Amino acid sequence: METSQQQRGSTVGQFAKTLADAKLEFDAIDLVDILWLAQFIEPAKSLQAEDTQGQTTVKQIPKHTEKIDNDKPTIKLYPNEPSSPQKAETNAPEQKLEQKAEKQSGTPFSVPAAPALRNQLDLARSLRPLMRKVPSRTRFELDEDATVAQIAETGVWLPVVRPVPERWLQLDLVVEESKTTVIWERAIMELNHLVEYQGAFRYVRTWRMSAQTGKVQLFSRWRDGSIHSVAKTELAINQRSHTPAELIDPTGRRLILLVTDCTSALWRQSLIYETLLAWSKVQPVAIFQMFPERLWSRTALRDGHIVKLGSLVPGLLSNQLVIEGLPQRLEQRNHQDLVTVPIITLDAASMLLWARVASGFGDYRTPARTFDLSFIRRQAEKGRLDSSPRSTSERTAQERVALFRSTASKTAQQLADLMAATPVSLPVIDLLRDAFHGDFQEEVQQSHVAEVLLSGLLRRCDTEEDDLCRYEFWGDNSRNGDERVRDILLGDTSVLKTIEVLNVLSASICQKLGSPSKTFEALLGDIHTLESNQWNAVLPFARVGLDVLRRLGGEYAALAQQYSSVTEPEVRLPKILPPLEELPFEVATIIISDEPETTFEFEVALIEVNQSAQISTDSPLEMLNEEIFTKTGKHLNDAEQLVLQGTLANQTYEQIAASADYSVPDLKNVAIKLWEVLSEVFGEKVTKRNLQSVLGRWAASRQLTIHRHLSQAQCFIEDLGNGVQLEMVAIPEGSFLMGSPEDELEHHESESPQHTVTISPFYMGKYPVTQAQWQAVAALPQVNRELKRDPSYFKGANRPVEQVSWYDAVEFCDRLSQYTGKSYRLPSEAEWEYACRARTTTPFHFGETITSELANYDANSTYGNGVKGTYRGETTEVGSFGVANAFGLYDIHGNVWEWCLDDWHDNYEGAPTDGSPWFNDDNDNISQRQGRAVLRGGSWVSNPTSCRSASRYYFNRAGRDYFNLYFGFRVVCAFGRTL
Repeated sequence: METSQQQRGSTVGQFAKTLADAKLEFDAIDLVDILWLAQFIEPAKSLQAEDTQGQTTVKQIPKHTEKIDNDKPTIKLYPNEPSSPQKAETNAPEQKLEQKAEKQSGTPFSVPAAPALRNQLDLARSLRPLMRKVPSRTRFELDEDATVAQIAETGVWLPVVRPVPERWLQLDLVVEESKTTVIWERAIMELNHLVEYQGAFRYVRTWRMSAQTGKVQLFSRWRDGSIHSVAKTELAINQRSHTPAELIDPTGRRLILLVTDCTSALWRQSLIYETLLAWSKVQPVAIFQMFPERLWSRTALRDGHIVKLGSLVPGLLSNQLVIEGLPQRLEQRNHQDLVTVPIITLDAASMLLWARVASGFGDYRTPARTFDLSFIRRQAEKGRLDSSPRSTSERTAQERVALFRSTASKTAQQLADLMAATPVSLPVIDLLRDAFHGDFQEEVQQSHVAEVLLSGLLRRCDTEEDDLCRYEFWGDNSRNGDERVRDILLGDTSVLKTIEVLNVLSASICQKLGSPSKTFEALLGDIHTLESNQWNAVLPFARVGLDVLRRLGGEYAALAQQYSSVTEPEVRLPKILPPLEELPFEVATIIISDEPETTFEFEVALIEVNQSAQISTDSPLEMLNEEIFTKTGKHLNDAEQLVLQGTLANQTYEQIAASADYSVPDLKNVAIKLWEVLSEVFGEKVTKRNLQSVLGRWAASRQLTIHRHLSQAQCFIEDLGNGVQLEMVAIPEGSFLMGSPEDELEHHESESPQHTVTISPFYMGKYPVTQAQWQAVAALPQVNRELKRDPSYFKGANRPVEQVSWYDAVEFCDRLSQYTGKSYRLPSEAEWEYACRARTTTPFHFGETITSELANYDANSTYGNGVKGTYRGETTEVGSFGVANAFGLYDIHGNVWEWCLDDWHDNYEGAPTDGSPWFNDDNDNISQRQGRAVLRGGSWVSNPTSCRSASRYYFNRAGRDYFNLYFGFRVVCAFGRTL
């Protein structure tokens, strides 16, 4: 028995040595997995034969995939699309092994693979705070000095050892397995390489997270871009899974980074949150979010409360970090059913903030989210019980594009325009990024690709069995161009650019096919010469390209017609055709309005909150030091800090020198170089005199970025006489979620419950009614009550009229209706909120916050991550900020509160869902309604909370006869609806 054990040990040792000689370095865990898997491998006798000498030789093993023949290249735009059938092999066992490989004949054409992480040096620098060392608990070294001292003092010849210094953290990089991970695959591989070789961690392990079995499982060794291919192999099926508990380290010296984009179905369950909670109780945990912060609201992070985390001690457990910004109702829970996780992005500033917090730099704060598990469980249960099929979306193609234009980054919009001329696959997108890199305002990152793929312009067309995500533009199969997103995008792109895209992609395909052709037309001419599998691979591109040519019209449409047959399978007509019959049919024409419309152009503004770049300390000196290190990788020295500290205290060089051991000339020389560095960092000339003003502007600007873009809408103009006009904007029909979610900042119960409302098309005033418009209508014949000709406190023809009651506003609408012959009225509350949101779901149509650069309100107060601004203390002229929402409405946040038609209700229980006004009785005489009405939108005197899209005036529940100098209104004209 002893001999047997020795032989077995020797065999294992030889096995490990053989692997090492082959330069395959496996640790003990890897060897255990290999030996465990070996028991499932059945001997294949067909692969072995005994030679004449009695030795075993291995026959040639047929490869599962054919070697690519460069002389006969093939191309595949959709790598997971099944190609033409292959010839059956005679060997049945081998055929079974090759079954999946044969599904993909050919290979996708290669494109230049630029680094996914273009800022690797900055990212590596940002991890430096983690590079501290601690005494090892298992490794020791001889302390020669202490040994000699002990011998000399005691005469005892015993060695004295000391712990070996080692990195204080081990890293477990856990990559969530989902279909969208293919978008980030290259970035994750480079991140994996970065953390392994940067030197901040004593040991790095990678894991693949999966929840396909209904529970969270981990599989070791995610690497080499195999997260998708491994999942479908027999190796993965037999691979031993690990539970999340195996990553728990009671010593707290193991850091877990969960790499994900938080968009998979797993984030709609409570499993992932329970796992994060278990981890965070015993060790540091963070989410590595692949999306930039401006897109977090499109992921599961929107379900978490926005907080900031800090720490005074390195390596604190996640649930022990200092939390700032947690709602009071959650603070009282004392971490019960709450999981708080730092959020990191592939941004050097974001990683630096997190690394400093993890290392115990007390003055720094890093962005995080706190998830309420009781809320998550309720949402998950609600989704599980609701088994009815869900409509993917009811938006039209025009609405999808308009929403994308109003929310997407400029780079993503440019990329989408190029993609409209091609089939949608990742190899093609990579080619477009490389071929047209000079056309983009900034370098295209994977986040921009994901922004397009998840924007709503495309829909997933893959199945659960497919390895990769597949997409097509909405409406691609529709014959109506107005229902096709691709056609709308092409309409916004120049013809020359579209043809250039087709030719660039065609040239790449022809190069792989070994064809001298360089243009799309030449490729179409050569298609008939391709072999069957090549023809199938090129077919998706040819069909899309021909559709694009038809859309361009003219000579291009004629070219498409000429080559239309190359993409169609041969159709055999029956020899005897049935007799032709005449079939009657009806044609219906829908007339919305006979009012002549005109198109107008306007600017839409969206606010991006740069949370990861917000000021992490109240010290201006620390702010400067942080920014200089981020831009240059160097910290301020003592002399530079002395100059800055004195400058910020308004001291002269003489005063600064008197307080330290420096001469005035030396300080001035230091200052000259320092001002040059700061000028480069801040992008403007910095001197001792203007340092404080430059720093103040920078501190405010780094928190908010305003993105502007042009849009168009329809309107008609009502002539009120004497040069006074009333512009009425067309508001399209649609559905929206009215009210605010419970976790929206400053949410009020009067805004609940959220409910879906369907709105019919109507027209709404571009601006609140102005004093000029009021005076023109007030001069018209009376209908029910008298009107003051000039009621406003703040005078100005183009300022909004104020100090008007609800009855005054109704009388204005009655006189305007009598004068024009159209039906004018106040908007219903649902119509007002729908028009205000303009298909946004954020607190403001600007985004998550508001700024006094774009609206008139009391900017002494802030909302969310906003900044203080200018409080004007009066109304402003309508449209003076130059920006509208996506529907083309101006001043809908702030300036004046706007009357709505409805009676006041304390909440939305029982509210109508068709957009009609909500009345308490059946009194049809609007002008005689009693009680309180609703005001919306906030005013020049309101804090930003009251200016939210969902906010309702509930403090006084304004009576219909009440007026003051911040009450105004705007009118609507609804066709096809009576009250």
